[in-house]
Amino acid sequence: MRPSVLYANGKYRVVNIPSLGAYDLVTGQGYSGSGQYSKSPWAFACMNIRASSLGQLPWRIVKKDTDDVVEGHTLYDMLNAWADGRSWSAELAASEFDMCLNGAAFWLKNGGELQRLNPNTITVNTSPRGVTGFTQRILTAGKQEERTFPREAVIYFREFHPTDDLGKGVPMAEVCKQAILAEYESARYIKSFFENDALPGLLIHTEQVVPQSEMTKLETWWKSKFGGASKHHQPAFVDKGLEAQVLSSNLGEMALEEVRDQARRDICTAFHVPMVLVGDLDAANFATAHEARIGMIEETIIPRADAYADVINAELVREIDESVEFQFATDDLDILQEDENAKAERLKGLVDANIISKETARAELGYSEEDAPDEDEIPEEVLTTPFRAWRRKALNALKAGKPADVPFDTPDLSPALVGAIRARLGQARTPADVTAIFRQW
Repeated sequence: MRPSVLYANGKYRVVNIPSLGAYDLVTGQGYSGSGQYSKSPWAFACMNIRASSLGQLPWRIVKKDTDDVVEGHTLYDMLNAWADGRSWSAELAASEFDMCLNGAAFWLKNGGELQRLNPNTITVNTSPRGVTGFTQRILTAGKQEERTFPREAVIYFREFHPTDDLGKGVPMAEVCKQAILAEYESARYIKSFFENDALPGLLIHTEQVVPQSEMTKLETWWKSKFGGASKHHQPAFVDKGLEAQVLSSNLGEMALEEVRDQARRDICTAFHVPMVLVGDLDAANFATAHEARIGMIEETIIPRADAYADVINAELVREIDESVEFQFATDDLDILQEDENAKAERLKGLVDANIISKETARAELGYSEEDAPDEDEIPEEVLTTPFRAWRRKALNALKAGKPADVPFDTPDLSPALVGAIRARLGQARTPADVTAIFRQW
């Protein structure tokens, strides 16, 4: 393939060199240079969704091992006191950006308040014993200032790194760097294409020798004839054997839409954010977005919040009060509470249809068997007279350690029905199983 030059209005815009990518001839800057991937709209949206979702989570201080909320603890004041005057939610959101872009986040314990440190300025100091401290280097007024913090002075959050157990982890932005670059560079190419008046690059050539004065006249004529978007697709006639050759492809031939769509899918996969929440409007509707948001909170945000809470407890809370712990109150989220109500209704329907047992439903909803009501308190008037008597007999058998499949003779029930009930009782293992069987009739 030959290099192509986009040319319009007397200015060379962009040269497209196979295997090297787009390159600006005026500034000499490559469009795929280091750091450009951070300018991806979809990557920024994914990070912003993660950060804002974490920053909005409610939290509490609870008594360890009981989960009883502790009111008025000094930790509330400390976690809400930040050196730069920003809020807890803003600093936690910024820390999530740090984790996504740098693989680490740092909070300095500055007396009775906290201060978030820019991870780009931090070096993790290590030794065979582990992390020994942190060094921050800041450029101020043209001079580099350096200060070192001991390990215990900094709360250190980090991503996992497969070959480094101490330093900064692997950031999500690095994992999907190539996808972010593909999205970014395709957008830059489209911008350059339209800056060229939406025309592919052309080369006008001839086999004849043309004096420089004639070439200058031709260039002037070409610009006056075709310069500007209002003169698109105007016909032209030239002599002296001049021919126009297209050097670059049009947008349709380049399949940029497919490239960008795949890049965006890869970005959302790396950040664990559903595409419908980022901007995939074609597939979006309220129900889909709602379910996607619930799924993201349960599968991405809550596990991430638990990881933050573990570090906060290990490196801050235990130094102040070992009898309490920090928790994100994710069970108080309205969006999940609504989902729990829907789940409870679904499980109730399954129990009523005798598809699952009440014990299974209670376990699914997070209740233990100690939360189950006393079966003797269930009003027996909901059962007909023979069923009440048979139910009591079956329950007494269970309490005595015997099978619930007890014989019961009554002229009010057909032999076929008695046989069916006894077969079901043979599978009953708890009082709730017995009651569920008789409530069917």
